[in-house]
Amino acid sequence: MEIKKSTLYIIPSFIGTNDSINHILKYNLTIINEIKYFIVESEKKSRRFIKKILPNKNQEDLLFFQIRKDKSLTNTEKYLKPLKRGEIMGLLSDSGNPVIADPGASIVNAAHTLNINVKPLVGPSSILLGLISSGLNGQRFTFNGYLPINVKLRTKHLKYLEKKAIKNNETQIFIETPYRNNQLLALIIKVLTPNTQLSVASCLDSNNEKIISLPVHNWKKEKIDLNKKPTIFLIGIS
Repeated sequence: MEIKKSTLYIIPSFIGTNDSINHILKYNLTIINEIKYFIVESEKKSRRFIKKILPNKNQEDLLFFQIRKDKSLTNTEKYLKPLKRGEIMGLLSDSGNPVIADPGASIVNAAHTLNINVKPLVGPSSILLGLISSGLNGQRFTFNGYLPINVKLRTKHLKYLEKKAIKNNETQIFIETPYRNNQLLALIIKVLTPNTQLSVASCLDSNNEKIISLPVHNWKKEKIDLNKKPTIFLIGIS
């Protein structure tokens, strides 16, 4: 495929510990090797990723723009100046695909506003991997991001998602900060009805990968520690 000028490439990175170059498509490597300007979540982690997949790429030639909390269009457009000069740029997150449960949407939106070509590259998404391995409905699903931290609000929201899943046969997907995974799992088992299907996909694309999909009433027999492990939670009807 031809590398087009003035194109923002959306670059997926590793999601697990199997951070082998064999997991990166050759086309992606070709594109990344040509890019000098990167918009990133973390410069340190992005440099490490690029060094891993392209050890011969000169790091001194690279320029990184770190995404900041200020999401104003004026501030965002500053990142895209190389694109306006005809250069190519890469949008890169610390794990998986940018934008999905990660920053970057404002960058992509600004590129469209400036009539700049946007090209997504193929790579792993823990959300989609969790869905296709769950046995739950893949025709209708919603990614809900993070649930409320407050226990009362979280309980209320879980029950709402369960009703929505049952009424519409729509898989509900959500995530949690890894150090709170065990508390969330315990609450799900406590508040949802026994026959609701709960799927948990942890440490995807790693040697510690674990995927369990069972009715809630069977989860009480499971011994699983999700503390500090990247995990996707899914509920629905099987």
